[in-house]
Amino acid sequence: MYYLACRSEKFFLTFISFLMLYSITYSVIAQDKAKDIDISPYKFKLALADIPKTFNLTPPIITTNSDTIKYNNEQASLRISSEKNLLVSFLRNDIKNSATNQNMRIFPAISSVSGLDTLTYYIPQVKTSITDKKKWDDAIKNKYRDGLIRSLAPGVKHIAIKKYTKSGPMFINVVEINPQINPNISIEPVLSGSGLSGTGKVSTMVAQSNAIAGINASFFKQSTGTPLGTLIINQELLTGPIFDRVTLGIGNGNFKMARISLQGSINTSDGREIKIDNVNQPRMLSSYTLIYSSKWGKLAPPSPQYGIQVAINNGKVTKISKNRLNIVENGFVIVGPEKQLGKLKVNDEVKIKFTTNPNWTGIKHAISGGPYLIKEGQIFIDVKDQKLQSIGGRNPRTAVGYTQDNKFMMVTVDGRQKGSVGATLTELAGIMKKFGCINAMNLDGGSSTQMIVQNRIVNNPLNRGGSYVANGLIVKVNENE
Repeated sequence: MYYLACRSEKFFLTFISFLMLYSITYSVIAQDKAKDIDISPYKFKLALADIPKTFNLTPPIITTNSDTIKYNNEQASLRISSEKNLLVSFLRNDIKNSATNQNMRIFPAISSVSGLDTLTYYIPQVKTSITDKKKWDDAIKNKYRDGLIRSLAPGVKHIAIKKYTKSGPMFINVVEINPQINPNISIEPVLSGSGLSGTGKVSTMVAQSNAIAGINASFFKQSTGTPLGTLIINQELLTGPIFDRVTLGIGNGNFKMARISLQGSINTSDGREIKIDNVNQPRMLSSYTLIYSSKWGKLAPPSPQYGIQVAINNGKVTKISKNRLNIVENGFVIVGPEKQLGKLKVNDEVKIKFTTNPNWTGIKHAISGGPYLIKEGQIFIDVKDQKLQSIGGRNPRTAVGYTQDNKFMMVTVDGRQKGSVGATLTELAGIMKKFGCINAMNLDGGSSTQMIVQNRIVNNPLNRGGSYVANGLIVKVNENE
């Protein structure tokens, strides 16, 4: 009798655990339907057949294998199969990382079940990269059925799309790049000139770089042409972040996107350290200490009130003054409060160190924009956090993003004209999501929006021939590599 009672109790507890997991899953599906969220890719399954035939219900069970059931009075989970794209349900968020592995990306969806601290995760199907040219050609034709498609080079396509919306027509241009098809493809930012001041047309930047395509890129200070936000070219930090805005990082055929912050310092040989707040950017606060390289120009900007300037050449302090100092080639001038910089003396040996958060080791190029449009597969527009409220409304737009299988996209939407009404940021995010981006961000738009393909302007900029901008993002095919 005791044996039968134990078996009956275990059966009852097993049934209750399955019922609880099913109710949690159902509530998430119901919430998503109520919010009009597309749940078609979720492939919800409980897959009871995949659950081990026997397991011990006596708490606690502690495992490190994500393909197991965890159960006690406080937590339970279904096991996950990487082959079947299963739903994973947890009753506690402190084990939310137990199902992660290098081949999967997990996105949380909050479930509100009364009295329970719950999280539900779905795992989308992991797309494999298309490395066969014929298969990619077919995939592009299927993806852009209403677009006019041109091949610019192996792995590079230009697509022109006329889209009709309730608000009016939209003229969209896309350059999609598949680095797996062609390892000689290079995507990189370029300046309008040799330094950070001045502006130029994207068509000129594309032609001078012998590129096959390009778009406008960073926001910039209109009076000087200085790019606003993080800019790294060939691993050289040219400008630092503004408001930690979202930044695109480009490595060797891989991409990253995140809001970037900068940590910098001047370290002397005897252990003194002075914080650096930014690099080659306009002054935001009088208390900031800023460093300027020769890319800024020949002279450092004026000192703030109660501030001084310190010239550094070959790792040594060469001059200190309250007046503007010359910036020597491969040297720096540091400008900030005397309270901080007064710690330095002429002939001091110094080292300048920078790190970024997150740490983007291996990133070759980076360019800033904002706001986010897509973040980890979901529409995410953080205009307020990135101090970009002024760019709302319906306007010409420029955006970049990349897909889960590592394809890169440059997109423009024309606006403020009869043939194309432009896009709101929400509409732009919807376009990037439809194109398959898992991360995407807005770039400078309005009159700056322009796309060049094979030395021809393919969109309709507000100013004939395209406006003058600080920099661009170009696509090159390095045939000699």
